[in-house]
Amino acid sequence: MVKTPLFPPYKKAQKLLQILEGQPEENFRIMRNSIMELVGTPQKPVDWTEPAKWIPERLNGPSKDLALKLWTESKGLVNPRHVNGIHYLIKNYNLFTSENGILKLTSEGNDFVKNLDNSTINKIDKEEGLHFILYLCSVNKNSSRKDFLEDWSTYLKSNSNYTKESVFKDTLRRRLVNLMERNLVSREGVKYDITNEGKAYLERFKEGIKFLSTSEETDLNNKVQEFVNKQKELLKEELYKLKPYEFEFVVKDLLDAMGYQNVEVTSQSNDKGVDVVGEIQNGITKVKEVIQVKRISSNIQRPVLDALRGSLYRFDAFQGTIITLSDFARGTKNAAFERGASPITLINGDKLIDYLIEHEIGIKQKPLNYFVIDKTYFETSAEDVE
Repeated sequence: MVKTPLFPPYKKAQKLLQILEGQPEENFRIMRNSIMELVGTPQKPVDWTEPAKWIPERLNGPSKDLALKLWTESKGLVNPRHVNGIHYLIKNYNLFTSENGILKLTSEGNDFVKNLDNSTINKIDKEEGLHFILYLCSVNKNSSRKDFLEDWSTYLKSNSNYTKESVFKDTLRRRLVNLMERNLVSREGVKYDITNEGKAYLERFKEGIKFLSTSEETDLNNKVQEFVNKQKELLKEELYKLKPYEFEFVVKDLLDAMGYQNVEVTSQSNDKGVDVVGEIQNGITKVKEVIQVKRISSNIQRPVLDALRGSLYRFDAFQGTIITLSDFARGTKNAAFERGASPITLINGDKLIDYLIEHEIGIKQKPLNYFVIDKTYFETSAEDVE
């Protein structure tokens, strides 16, 4: 049952629990209430950006001391202004007990603070719908929060007391932040995707995925997406089976389909660090581009990029591209668009697969048509007809 509003990142919750242990429960309550009273007005809003400044100015006595302790001992991780979500989490999952008015971690609380993967956190994840959101990320790759919202809203209507769309949106956003902090979900721009760590975590709970169903249409779409994702993996496996020279011709076919002109695979014995050469129209200018193809499983390191950039002049090329079935090391990504240097585009395995599917290289598109009842048509009243 989803029941924790203002759902927090676990690292902040863990740090707060560690600092609060041994503190008077009453001091924590008074501090929260004192801060909540400082609401301000639209004409004179309260600035919360500098806790080290506003805490001694606005709080007194034990409230001030505890707020400063939370801020300083957490090294700025725990802002006393934003601890209510953690407080709700503590109450909902019995992470603290009070002995003679002093806060003490329960067995669940001790388990919770150990790391980011333990039985208590797994239980909270399931109760609070994080398994479901992770599931949505797995079947809706590179999707925005808007893409998840309908399924998440349906899920909450059956698994919580929440009814407002604004709450649906906020609970989704906060739980995605939690999953990103744990590297179970990644974000690029406004798009979210499940990570390899997320896939492994979800796999451990696959037997419980059945309770995640929302509607027949959603289930159908999810099954189709799962099938597509499986085909992507199979396509990548087929590419790994190719000989390097055969893989270069796959890239040539892709470039031809993308509108490149005069695309050629270089000689195997004398490629000078370049595998494919082509020209692309850039506005009114035709630009020559060289492509290095790497059919390997390890990440591409910066020397590969430097070597390609150094080969541009030999082909009278303006820019280059590295295409790999794996991915790129951070140093390689940082060097791709260095100021003053020729640009090098990086295409990893996932992006390559997307391009191949988009341009139908090595795949066959299969249509899937179905219909749903348009209930709005049947809701037309007799007065509307007249």
